[in-house]
Amino acid sequence: MRAAAAGVALCLVAGCKILPIDEARALRERSSGAFDAKRYVETIWGGRAQKALADSAIPVERLRAEPIEQLGAAHGRRAGEGSPWTFVVSGDAQVERVDLDQPRGTVAVQTKAGPVLIQAGPVVSGTTIRDALPFVAFDGFPDQIAFAEVGTELTERAVTPLRQTLGALKPGDRIRFLGAARPSAGDAPLVVTPVSIEPAGGSAPAAAR
Repeated sequence: MRAAAAGVALCLVAGCKILPIDEARALRERSSGAFDAKRYVETIWGGRAQKALADSAIPVERLRAEPIEQLGAAHGRRAGEGSPWTFVVSGDAQVERVDLDQPRGTVAVQTKAGPVLIQAGPVVSGTTIRDALPFVAFDGFPDQIAFAEVGTELTERAVTPLRQTLGALKPGDRIRFLGAARPSAGDAPLVVTPVSIEPAGGSAPAAAR
């Protein structure tokens, strides 16, 4: 689920310049000490992060039924003015297709709000898990590399434990999901990074623990 970057803008006291990501990481470690994103995510995931995600979830149908700016102001998060809104959504759905035979594996489901693609990985796009958490903000980390690493680690922490559950689904199965997403354009399927998956009539969810 990791993505490589060709370079990164590293802002120092004297200004900003573009550095290869490995060089920027080394400079950061020399100047401010190494930041352990995996350890940070393990620290927050089991209690604070999962609770915050569950508490902020809205029914997926609302993304299609209500004005996004109004809904975002009440229930979404975004990095800055003009940035896209990120939401935590929940919903009941019927499985239509399971496609895990490629790196960007997905499970296609149908909800009352329309089609949804649940990301299963191992390659997962975006940082919607990070961006949906109200206490994870850019200015709380040493630099943009640390912030990016936290986004990657949060995605891995959420999705990896769910791959077996997602892979066992069959067309026609009914599930309940919770995950983070950004509204899709037009009739395109909503892409959800999952946090939990459970049978629609089940009890204990299959969630990242």
